[in-house]
Amino acid sequence: MLRRVSDPQSTQPDPVGPDGWPFVERSTAVNAPSMGVVRRTLQAVVSIIGVQVLVAGVVLLVISSYRRAAAGWVLPLVGFVDVVVTLQVGWLAVRDIRLAGKRTVGVRIVLVLLVVTMLVGAGVGGLAVRRYVNRPIAGAFGSPVMDRDLRITAADFRCGGRSKGITVGGTTCRVALTVANTGSAEALLRARVQRLRGEEGEYPGLLLVEGHQRGMTWELEAGASVRGVLVFDVPRGSVPRSLELRAKEESQGVRLPIPADE
Repeated sequence: MLRRVSDPQSTQPDPVGPDGWPFVERSTAVNAPSMGVVRRTLQAVVSIIGVQVLVAGVVLLVISSYRRAAAGWVLPLVGFVDVVVTLQVGWLAVRDIRLAGKRTVGVRIVLVLLVVTMLVGAGVGGLAVRRYVNRPIAGAFGSPVMDRDLRITAADFRCGGRSKGITVGGTTCRVALTVANTGSAEALLRARVQRLRGEEGEYPGLLLVEGHQRGMTWELEAGASVRGVLVFDVPRGSVPRSLELRAKEESQGVRLPIPADE
């Protein structure tokens, strides 16, 4: 009598189905809905405004701290980074909207207007910051003030009268100066660099007088000092309000307010 023996290695194929063979990997990724044009535009606008706020904070930190001396190169660098980041934010917003298959004309107009407004504001703010950083420091008559290597003391400011050998078209104003060169190299003090400011305008120095010598420049060797008078030619009727003294045209300078009774 024959007996049927089952083959232990023979198997039946798994039924075809969701849990059977062949295995099909199911994608679990869900396509996120594309961001709307208005929402993406607002996101870019907020980002650009945030960049400007951050830049303003950096600028205030620079000009109000000990790093103010480095403002000459730090602030232009900050401005360059601001422009690059602002343009990048706008470009990314336009690209995202274009990839979503939507029109970008309106978005471009909004972002261009915003970027232009920001850049104009940054330019105006940069000029204001530059004036603030380079504004003359405050001084007083009778007290020594420093500008670069020159230590200057101004005193006895007065207007009116005549000075022998000096001819002016308006009113003669003069101030006694004592100037010392504290540096290690020769320094110059030029009359035309000094300014007398009034409500009607500013007036450059006319002449430097040292004893019987008159000229436009005082030359001071290292460690030398000189005493003399700085002369201005001021239009008649003009009232000087402050005196600005500088070692050089491009230096920061010192501003000395003139009392009303002078």
